[in-house]
Amino acid sequence: MGPDISHHPLQGADGSVTFSSNLCSILAAANGPVEVQRRDELPEEAAVEVNIRPPSGVSGPRERWLESVVAAVLRSVLHLHMHPRTLVQITLQITKAPSSTLKGAIRDVALLPSLINASFLALLDGGLPLRSTVAAVFLAVVGMGEVREDPSEKELAGCKSVHGLAYNNHGDLLLSESSGSFDLAEWENIADQAEETCRAAMAPLDEDGVVMKGTMSSGPWLRQELTDKAQAAVAWREAT
Repeated sequence: MGPDISHHPLQGADGSVTFSSNLCSILAAANGPVEVQRRDELPEEAAVEVNIRPPSGVSGPRERWLESVVAAVLRSVLHLHMHPRTLVQITLQITKAPSSTLKGAIRDVALLPSLINASFLALLDGGLPLRSTVAAVFLAVVGMGEVREDPSEKELAGCKSVHGLAYNNHGDLLLSESSGSFDLAEWENIADQAEETCRAAMAPLDEDGVVMKGTMSSGPWLRQELTDKAQAAVAWREAT
C-alpha cells in the first residue's frame, strides 16, 4: 500500500496536498512563480524558498537544515530557467512527526522522504514546470540486518541505521541522508533496494495492470497520482 494523499486541501495556494505515511503527515503548499525580493532575485532562473513549520512551537536550526536539503532536491527537478527573476515558494506544515523519544538524527532522516514527496506533489498540483519525476523512500535496518521500508516507531527504537533516499525517473540519486552504524557494502544494498522501491513508485503498468519496472513493495502509487492528475486535466479541458 502506498501513502495516503489528498489533493488541493488549501484553496489559497497554487498547489497543495496532504501526504501521510506510516510515521509522518505533511500539509504542503506551493506557490509560484511569484514576485521575489530584489535581494533574492536570480537573473537567469527562479529562486526556490522552502519553509518548514514544526507540529508545535517555532522553527529552529533543525528546520533550517531540513529546508536546505529539500530545496536542493527541488531545484534539480524544477524548470527554473523558464521563470527568471521570480520565486517558487513551498511551505510544509508537519502535522504528525516521529516520536520525540527517538534520537534527533533518526527523526530528521525519517521526515525527509515525506517532506520531499509532499513537496513534489504540491508542485505537481500547482502545475509548475518540472523536468523530472522524483520519489523518496525511508528505510531502516532492523533485527538481523533486515532492511524495512517505512518502519514503525517500535522498529526505529531498536534499529541499527536509518536512510532517506530519493531518485528521479532517470535513476539519478538526488538525496542520500543516513544515521547510525553501517558499512559500504550495507549501504550499497540499501541504495539498491531504495532505487527499486522508487522505480516501482514511478513505474508504468502494462495492459494487465502489472508493474513493468521495479518491484511491487509499495506499488506504483506515484505513477497513479500522475495518471489521475493528467486525466483530470484532460477532462477539465474537454469540459471548457
